[in-house]
Amino acid sequence: MTQFLEEAPIRVRPEIPTLFAREWSRLAAAGSYWSGRQRIELAATAREARAGAGEKNSSLPPAAAAAASLLGATPARANRSWVESTIADLGSGPYVEIVGVVSRAAAVDTFHRAIGLPLPRWPEPVAGDPTGIGDPAARSCPAWVPMVGGASIVGALSAVPSEAEAQEDMHGPLYLTYEQMQDLEFVRGLSRRQMELVAARTSAINECFY
Repeated sequence: MTQFLEEAPIRVRPEIPTLFAREWSRLAAAGSYWSGRQRIELAATAREARAGAGEKNSSLPPAAAAAASLLGATPARANRSWVESTIADLGSGPYVEIVGVVSRAAAVDTFHRAIGLPLPRWPEPVAGDPTGIGDPAARSCPAWVPMVGGASIVGALSAVPSEAEAQEDMHGPLYLTYEQMQDLEFVRGLSRRQMELVAARTSAINECFY
């Protein structure tokens, strides 16, 4: 298993390297719609796009490689028509899984860059076939992908339960658990107000939208 943040130049809470190791294990294994090898290639394609690398030969379907590149490097370029076109090519479940894989790998990479460490090597893929498991309760809604229970940030990946669970797993150590978010006086090094100021500024710089 990859060891994370052993050379970190600052103190890192122990749950973060444990989380990253868990995420790399998830990345290497088959998901609902993509194999472990494909999931790693999706994450690598996104990383290369962020680094400004040109297009490379890929074993991924062209629409999947294009989605990983755009979501990994210039997500603000995504719009409803692009998402609908991508879903028409791939299906909503496969697209939602790409969003999950690319966004979580980007979080791991960004943490490493922020503290001055080289980006982690990709894990070795684990053999196995995708499960094909999506949530049959997911329905079209005002959001751009089907969700369970209507449009919400928390439910963004709910059409693919394994991706929604992985999102929640990463949410707590890197920000706050959903329960902690209800506490406006929560303190973890920074106060809640300071956290939200940093989050809002970072979101504005990254042209985040929802």
